[in-house]
Amino acid sequence: MIFFLVAVFAPEKVRAALKDIGWAGETVSAILPPPLPAAQVSSKAYWLKQNWSARERFWFHHASQGTATFPVPYDWFVSLERAELAILSTPKLLSDGDYLIRFGFIPSPRKLDSSASDFGYSKDASNIQTSAEPEQFKDYPENPDGLPVGFAKLEGGIEPSTGEPYPAQLGFTCAACHTGQIRYRGVNIRFDGGPAMVNLGNLESAIGLSIFYTVYVPTRFDRFADRVIERAVKAGSAPADRSAFKEELKRKLRQTLDKIKRERDWSKAILARGNMTYIDEGFGRLDALNRIGNQLFFSDLLPSDTNGNQGFPQELARNYARPDAPVSFPPIWDVPWFLWAQYDGSVQNELVRNAGQSLGVKTKLNLTEHSDPNRPLFRSSMKMKNIFWIEEMLRGPDPFADNTPGQEPKFKGLVAPRWKEAADIFQSDPAWQVDDEKVSNGRRLYAELCVECHRGPVRDPEFDKERPDLSFWRAENPDRAEKNWVKIGDRSFFNVVEKPVAVMGTDRQQSRVLSERQVYLPPSLGVNPTQQLNAQWSCDLPPNDEALNALFTLALMAVVDKSIDQWFKDNPVPAELEKIMRGGRRNCQNKKAFKPIAPVDGKPPNPPVVLVPHYRARPLDGVWATAPYLHNGSVPTLYDLLTPQHLRPQVFCVGSREFDPVKVGLPVKSGEACATGLTRFDVTGLGNSNLGHSFEGTETDKTKLPNGVIGRGLTDAERDALVQYLKTL
Repeated sequence: MIFFLVAVFAPEKVRAALKDIGWAGETVSAILPPPLPAAQVSSKAYWLKQNWSARERFWFHHASQGTATFPVPYDWFVSLERAELAILSTPKLLSDGDYLIRFGFIPSPRKLDSSASDFGYSKDASNIQTSAEPEQFKDYPENPDGLPVGFAKLEGGIEPSTGEPYPAQLGFTCAACHTGQIRYRGVNIRFDGGPAMVNLGNLESAIGLSIFYTVYVPTRFDRFADRVIERAVKAGSAPADRSAFKEELKRKLRQTLDKIKRERDWSKAILARGNMTYIDEGFGRLDALNRIGNQLFFSDLLPSDTNGNQGFPQELARNYARPDAPVSFPPIWDVPWFLWAQYDGSVQNELVRNAGQSLGVKTKLNLTEHSDPNRPLFRSSMKMKNIFWIEEMLRGPDPFADNTPGQEPKFKGLVAPRWKEAADIFQSDPAWQVDDEKVSNGRRLYAELCVECHRGPVRDPEFDKERPDLSFWRAENPDRAEKNWVKIGDRSFFNVVEKPVAVMGTDRQQSRVLSERQVYLPPSLGVNPTQQLNAQWSCDLPPNDEALNALFTLALMAVVDKSIDQWFKDNPVPAELEKIMRGGRRNCQNKKAFKPIAPVDGKPPNPPVVLVPHYRARPLDGVWATAPYLHNGSVPTLYDLLTPQHLRPQVFCVGSREFDPVKVGLPVKSGEACATGLTRFDVTGLGNSNLGHSFEGTETDKTKLPNGVIGRGLTDAERDALVQYLKTL
């Protein structure tokens, strides 16, 4: 009885204690809800101005990409109770906003009306349609259940692999992982395109446990079923026989739970073969690449009739990889104008990038049924037009076109949030004020130490006036052998700087995913990556090389290509629109990473290429809003990033949105234990290294710097000045 009471009122303590006592304890702890941070009360919220209207912002937050991320239909999700034990009351709903924000999600209004200002929208936010609106707003998304930013409803359709109808689903859209928020003195500052601070692993656990409790805890199923029926009645589709409906609902719910457990057990068994265990990604990070690979090349390849007694096809075991390369969600402002995207500069074509992300977040996709011509391989539930329009909204018009005489080019889609706008909210707080003299000194230091990789600042006219040759907007810079901007078709793309991972010295785990992971492609798919990419895009890959064809990066590019092709077959659009949607860039390997090997004595090389992983630098506009820093989120503040690598914090807490405006980033209190539910980030963990990108020593000749060191050491005053300047970008 005492154990039960403690499990009700302090489940996180019971979970920790059970894990300490070994396997049996872990088994029991698995049915307790994950520990979550305490709910934070906000006095006020603000969305910063980023060149989007309120209507555009809300559309971005809730427009479906065709994903069914959640393992249950939409109506089930909003009818499930939380995985909490209750004695004298009925547990609240899993979908309640005050619960989901504890996983890091940002609350969103049901619609744009007078109540939207409570969520940070300006008081003049309007959902009024205009005749000049773009086509994507003709079918404007709704949020009737008040779900958080990034939750999107996928209307019912036909399952691509079985041909059976499916009800409305719930999935993530871009905004779930690419919308940011910081908190200072009870005020929430929100901005689009920034890194989210969500814990998706805990959410997955909570959903699975909610289903488990609904099946096994007395009275829960009846309440759940009544809610589902009530929603059906309101939608005009009330079941004729409620008892039969409930029986079928219970059968399907058990079936869903069995599927979740089966795939979890299979993945654990695969990891056990390699003596590996799960790695907790925690708050603010995700191993997106490995997760996408596991979805496409493991989960989506499992036969639809697979059951627990059969086990999984053994040839697919190699296709499941432990998510052991978690990275921070990258900011996405400016990205449509970059020549290469992703931390490792691995994707060039924008539609491939975005469609691949959609497929990885569980778009319904047929990779198993190949005998029925009415259900072709690679048919999916992707909402390709929405995917395209999201990119167009982020991109905006050509930054070099239609500018007034004498005006600098500028990005005209989603722009980075400005420090000044946030500082204006806290005008009386000196921590938010910038010192003009320090900014001037910081500008000089930026030119000395940062331009080589991050190039000139995007929106600092003073920098461009003082150093016109180093302007971000110049086609060429004298300090760079490559062009700054590269013309492809009728668009110019910013040629982001890429450096070998070994030279940067930062954690290499993420770079290994696309350079080392291999997958098995069933012959039934008809996918030969090198042959396909060469034929479609002239990628100049060594043809039919077994090792290259097994490489995850090329297999992913090829499968996404085929899925895009199938979508256009299923959804014909005018030829000119299809050309625009596909974009002008190829879907080829990055030749800085794929280094061809020259023949020796006339004999073909074996292997034909050597892979040299690179990391890509990006412009630093809005960098103040993107903590923690480095690609793996291993450095809590900008100030710490500018210190010698051995002096950076070794342990800090992640998951609170509290903000340090002086050091710019996450507050760090040495020796303090993390509050319940927060992620304890330890830089000694796999994928967690905070080394590299270091300013240390006295050497000023950059050609003589050791790997991992990118510039001379800074004095405290210089470090402060550079941080002050970076705030203004």
